[in-house]
Amino acid sequence: MAKEKEKGLTGSASDRLRETTGALRGEGPWYSVNSDVYHNNPNCQTGNSMNPENVQQGTGGKPLCEECERLNSAGGPVGNLTNL
Repeated sequence: MAKEKEKGLTGSASDRLRETTGALRGEGPWYSVNSDVYHNNPNCQTGNSMNPENVQQGTGGKPLCEECERLNSAGGPVGNLTNL
């Protein structure tokens, strides 16, 4: 029975990690439980620098991060601009 509990915890941790990495790969908005904003742009450095254990999927009822908003309104590809 103890192993079933451990398996449940492990499964839960695996599910959590999958949600966190999915959110950080741009599979929907994410936020940190320690932040006042949510993120939805996979190029947002602030959104990518949070501790995975604090990441939640969704908006959490929070406003969009200013960095994400700026990246979203810039449009187009982000990256090496020397290949224009």
